[in-house]
Amino acid sequence: MGAGTVLGGMLGLMAGLLVGSPWAIVLFLIAGGFAGRYYDSLNAMPPQDPEALSDFTPAYLPYDDTDTDIRPARREEPYEQLASDLCAVFVEVAHADGEVRRDEVKVVRRYFQKTLGYGPEALEVVRGHLKTFLARPPDLDAAVSACEAQLPASERHRLLDTLYELALADGGMQRSEREVLRRVAEGLGISEADEHAIISSHLGASDEHYAALGLTPDATDVEVKRAFRQLAAEFHPDKAAHLGRQAAEQAARRFQEVRDAYEEIRRLRGL
Repeated sequence: MGAGTVLGGMLGLMAGLLVGSPWAIVLFLIAGGFAGRYYDSLNAMPPQDPEALSDFTPAYLPYDDTDTDIRPARREEPYEQLASDLCAVFVEVAHADGEVRRDEVKVVRRYFQKTLGYGPEALEVVRGHLKTFLARPPDLDAAVSACEAQLPASERHRLLDTLYELALADGGMQRSEREVLRRVAEGLGISEADEHAIISSHLGASDEHYAALGLTPDATDVEVKRAFRQLAAEFHPDKAAHLGRQAAEQAARRFQEVRDAYEEIRRLRGL
């Protein structure tokens, strides 16, 4: 129980005693406890290092050997706000399918270390932001908007590419991950065509599946769904049953081709 909860309960009890009514005492005590608990939640320290960060080795900052108890105050560097916004996006994408895993954190570290060239001190800042956002979910839309304002177009595409790598780090892509990534792509100002190109680079090209639906890979999600509905209705075996056995078999094969193509595109796009 936090200090705020205890203090809130005591203040509520005192207020209830001043009123004098038994019901007032109970109500004020409960209200004070809830208010104190809310205060504790807002001011709680982040938890100890989550298991997901176990491979994210901290890089300790240099300190004065003459004073082993106190490290010098660290000046905030220009990269820190960008690091915070990027970490918020990474954590929300990783959270989309549930718990954040170590393989996903490795992707994040590699992005900062290899792509952005962060050194030990900067990586320590990144690690701190990740801990904070793992404890308190960030505002995804605000973080994406900030990244869009700070990164040039080429870096925004590279960021989305890394986010798809992160989403696939623990296996196949879930629908919840696809939805979050679509929000991120829109917020970063990346077109559906460019996003689909990134998807294909990770999941493989599928021109033949689009061709089966009479489409090209740059078709939108709406166009894919519409084409599938139309073709599935056109080639449904029940519609050809009265035309004879051969016609019914041909319709069944075409219907299966359409359905298989759509299922593969759904997998690629996370629909």
